[in-house]
Amino acid sequence: MRHFLLGLVFGTGLTSILNVSFFSNNFFLEESYLRTASLLETVGATMKNEKKKQVLAKGDGFEIFNMILPAAATGDGSTLRFVGPPDHIIERLKKRYDWLDTITENVPGMQTSSLDRARVAYLEMIKSMTTGSVFLDAEVSILPEITMPRAKTMGPLNLTRRVSGDDWTYLGDTMTGWKRIDNVHALLKDVIQRNIPGDYIETGVWRGGSSMFARAVILAYSQQQQSLSPRKSFVCDSFRGLPPAARALHKDDEGYDNTPYLEVHEDIVVDGFDKYSLLDEDVIFVKGFFNDTMPQLRPQVDRLAVMRLDGDMYESTVDALYHLYDKLSVGGYVIMDDWFGFPSKIACEDFFKVHNIQPTIVPIDNLAAYWQKTEQVEIQYWRYEQLKFT
Repeated sequence: MRHFLLGLVFGTGLTSILNVSFFSNNFFLEESYLRTASLLETVGATMKNEKKKQVLAKGDGFEIFNMILPAAATGDGSTLRFVGPPDHIIERLKKRYDWLDTITENVPGMQTSSLDRARVAYLEMIKSMTTGSVFLDAEVSILPEITMPRAKTMGPLNLTRRVSGDDWTYLGDTMTGWKRIDNVHALLKDVIQRNIPGDYIETGVWRGGSSMFARAVILAYSQQQQSLSPRKSFVCDSFRGLPPAARALHKDDEGYDNTPYLEVHEDIVVDGFDKYSLLDEDVIFVKGFFNDTMPQLRPQVDRLAVMRLDGDMYESTVDALYHLYDKLSVGGYVIMDDWFGFPSKIACEDFFKVHNIQPTIVPIDNLAAYWQKTEQVEIQYWRYEQLKFT
């Protein structure tokens, strides 16, 4: 029964990887076995769905909320989580590495601590899940086309495309691909280790996978964070697709608003955080089109360390930049998921020009890029009010 439970929670393909606490110096101790299985039953496998929505702000066209979870809950198994909390999984992986170090040598990365390797292994696992790669033959590659009413498959999972983000996932939670996910990891790890103050925000989240992965990074490196308060994650989306470009800010904004595959209800995103044990009160969901939500969100944001903008359109990008860029700490980063060939790039370049800044743009793959903020900027907000962006 306990073997079945572990396979159900983690997936049979991951059980042998994650069940590391079974390995102690004496191997397969029954006491360790029972203790681990009992813990998984408590925190991972059979938690009842007792999440409670807490509305932080609400008005015409917007809602800002988080989810309150009980400190501990057991139930009838109506909600099954894929994995346990990050610290639990990392501890088990650390024990696995400690054991492996006694029986192997010349393994790449062995010179780093078992804790560091455990963090990386945990995040690689979350990456494989959020990108859909973990499903292997059950996964397919979806044609990345926004003009079709129904998504079409390109065939079985193509890992080369998935690495570069040249397809959309079917079973996963993010279409960003491995390179862009790795970039989120690298930049968040950098701001944490340099103690750059601020939270993480993503504007345009689809199923939420990139924000889920970012939350996993924040929690995985939580012991290294010197801030007295935990970093928040702001998850911003209309949760009903892209806007209809009614403001006509740029001619290339037309046609983004009729893609059902991109329309994902907030319940799916909330449950996605929960299934990876990443949902807590510091995950803030911001619902609505950005011209409605960003003005309301601004007073609730103290500082930001990483901004990830994935709105595709010119108007979605200026909404975020004009309301939040001055909240970004110097030394923090902006990630543009849609840089090459998208109107969002033009929005950034217009923003740079009128504010007389020239950040160094670093490509991530053939779609995305990022830059580091090196100076404070006084936002010319009157341009946003008057829609004069050039």
